[in-house]
Amino acid sequence: MKAESITMQLSGVHDAATQKAAVQVLKSINGVRSVSVDRRRAVADVTFLPTKTTVPTLTQALAEAGFSVI
Repeated sequence: MKAESITMQLSGVHDAATQKAAVQVLKSINGVRSVSVDRRRAVADVTFLPTKTTVPTLTQALAEAGFSVI
């Protein structure tokens, strides 16, 4: 299984607490291999297995936690 990496522009990441929350949301998804959230740039770099999850699934999980993908 080959992993894919994407960069997602986020709205709602303002401080260390929201940065940590976004990381936890993404890491909780089956198939996500690594997550890095840069709160200064408001981006999430996500590496995932496309056989286990999809970008819409990642986006939906973030939305349910109060974040928007721009």
